[in-house]
Amino acid sequence: MTRIKRGIYLCFIISMLISCTSKNKTESEIKKITIATHFSLFHQSFFNAKPKDLPTLKKEFPFMFPAQMADSIMLKRMNDTIQRDLFTEVNETYGSFETQKQQLTDLFQHIKYYYPEFNPPKIVTDITGISYQNRILFANDLLLISLDMYLGEQHEFYASFPSYLKQTFTPNHLTTAVAQKIIETKYRIDRDRTFLGQLIFEGKKLYLLDLFLPNVADEIKLGYSSKKLNWAQKNEASVWAYFIKNEMLYSNNAKLKQRFINLAPFSKFYKSIDKESPGGIAKYIGLQIVRSYVKNHSISPKELMQLDAQTLLDTSGFKPQK
Repeated sequence: MTRIKRGIYLCFIISMLISCTSKNKTESEIKKITIATHFSLFHQSFFNAKPKDLPTLKKEFPFMFPAQMADSIMLKRMNDTIQRDLFTEVNETYGSFETQKQQLTDLFQHIKYYYPEFNPPKIVTDITGISYQNRILFANDLLLISLDMYLGEQHEFYASFPSYLKQTFTPNHLTTAVAQKIIETKYRIDRDRTFLGQLIFEGKKLYLLDLFLPNVADEIKLGYSSKKLNWAQKNEASVWAYFIKNEMLYSNNAKLKQRFINLAPFSKFYKSIDKESPGGIAKYIGLQIVRSYVKNHSISPKELMQLDAQTLLDTSGFKPQK
């Protein structure tokens, strides 16, 4: 090994050690954060109850019983065969919910570290009858999780769902889905409607997941299979070159969001490679750009979210993998 190569290697090792030390120090500080977390396991209280217990349930969980909802509807639900089958499956998968309580508390500690004003919502568990649109609901400091939507991608209840959706219906995706809902509620839209602005905005939100869930794998954060993530990594340079060559970055064409950002089974290059690609490939590219920027700059999450896309790209030092 030449002297120059030895010097480069030594610098790399020193850089890695400094990075690991800094990360470990941050994680140590985060673990010290005391945070008040409250979990209401409504699914257990409701489906273990008898009809005579309904008045007690209404007092204990008033937020689950809207005034306009007749008691007869809830009593019918309590005895519904399908709902009770779902309850049995949820109980077998989650038991006392202790593992998820620890994971969610850890998530809230991380959010609190980066956003001191954050107050964790009350977590309420329920069973909603395989309702994809209602998997995670967040409003008025209450966050509702439909546990029957996180039983595992091979579960028979999900037979009618396409693979790109049901691969995210696992217990491993639950805490990430909660984090995503909190982030999306705080950062709903970005004023920059260009394709570049949108992919950087999505990349910023995914980078917040890096901060909030440092031990969660990229395929979980992105909602990709391992095979699709591998494709994204191998084709990163080609995808970025495609965006530039076709002058997409500064376009306001809404179809680009549909083709490359929105949730989908694959991205739409209108080529034979389409079905091999993951949906929302532009989000993956945005994340790599943001990661490159953060690697080269000291910046808080709040400052990062406010930084305009063009400045971020220009100073990111982003070099796509080839």
